[in-house]
Amino acid sequence: MRDAFHAELANVSLAGAMHGLSDPLRLRIVDLLARQGETECSAIYNALGISKSNASHHFRVLRECGLILRTHQGQQQSARLRDDEFEERFPGLLRAVLANVDSAA
Repeated sequence: MRDAFHAELANVSLAGAMHGLSDPLRLRIVDLLARQGETECSAIYNALGISKSNASHHFRVLRECGLILRTHQGQQQSARLRDDEFEERFPGLLRAVLANVDSAA
């Protein structure tokens, strides 16, 4: 299986980061990862009650804007939030968004 594209955070614009955080479902995924740490992708879409194809689309957007890192181990795929790296690139943004996720979703 080929590796998925993961954005180099230095190349992610503020607009790109905001796009990743602009969808209520993506906010729920980011919030879940912030609370649980690295999580199997199937557990994420099962917990959120969404289809695998819908989740895959949102995972792709989140990868492309530098918010998550997906890893593969055999058939199992996991995702983790790149919170420390994202904080370095966009200080305070993720923390502010996560503090208000309930009112946004």
